[in-house]
Amino acid sequence: MKAHAVIALCALGLPGAALAQDADLAVRNQWFTGSLEASSPALSTAGTLAIEPYLIYKIDTGSYDDRGRRHAGGDGVHQLQSVTVVKYALTDRVSFQALPTAVRVTDGHDRRGLGIADLPVEFEYRLKDEDGRTGSPSITASAGMVLPIGRYDRLTAVLDGLGTGALLAKQGIVVESLFDTKGGHPVRIRLFGSVTEALSPARVRDLSVYGTADGFVGHVAPGVSAQVGVAAGYALDQRWVIALDLVRSEAGRSRLTGVDASGTALRTTGLRATRTILAPALEYNWSARAGLIAGVELSVAGRNTPAYVAPQIAVALAF
Repeated sequence: MKAHAVIALCALGLPGAALAQDADLAVRNQWFTGSLEASSPALSTAGTLAIEPYLIYKIDTGSYDDRGRRHAGGDGVHQLQSVTVVKYALTDRVSFQALPTAVRVTDGHDRRGLGIADLPVEFEYRLKDEDGRTGSPSITASAGMVLPIGRYDRLTAVLDGLGTGALLAKQGIVVESLFDTKGGHPVRIRLFGSVTEALSPARVRDLSVYGTADGFVGHVAPGVSAQVGVAAGYALDQRWVIALDLVRSEAGRSRLTGVDASGTALRTTGLRATRTILAPALEYNWSARAGLIAGVELSVAGRNTPAYVAPQIAVALAF
């Protein structure tokens, strides 16, 4: 009886059914680009290529100590980063993604050369499709590696270090849902998380990102890191969208063993680090396949990490 009643209401075109249909239409017709931080689901059409180059200027503004207290000032380090998200749909459910990153660092006195950071690559599998109905989620699981191609030891200056030296395994998940709101302003919500862990220790020599000095020889086991976040996009109209990310990340304790230049054995354990960031942004979309997003990422809490602000801009294109 209940099933027949629902069918009858839809056939009669009563307000509940009409409103649901209108909401679904608004959701399907809305264009989104962002947000700045959230991972995106696997692409839904085989052969689609999506490219999203970011330009990021990161400025250290202070630091958080082991108790989470913020100290102003920073160390004057600025980074200009070029990060490109490249994603290709192998099938209607499986995508391959890579994030090549180039960085230029300066401390206000010494302008360092251009460097390449470690390279994340992963395969994404869409477990559940988003079917255009308001509130119906898509779920994407991912697995991949972070390739250790960035410099991390035998440095001429610590600022030259942009990698970990270790091959990392990474697993993640993204849940995305679209909703309509009063007045026909669709909202997109993404929940995302990832875990990264080293597959083996990294060999370390001389000056490195792990605080070693010239003459050191040894190994380091990076700690497990994790990230969770939520992102929301609120449509002002079909083209303009306000976006916001809230992300918390944690890096576990690294373990360093070896000998220094004098032959003294060293065994140290790094500090656990946490960070919470906000990233408000504004999107403008020319179409469902092209858009621009600009905003700023800023740290709002942390432990044993720098405080920073990072304005950024990106263009998203799909072919």
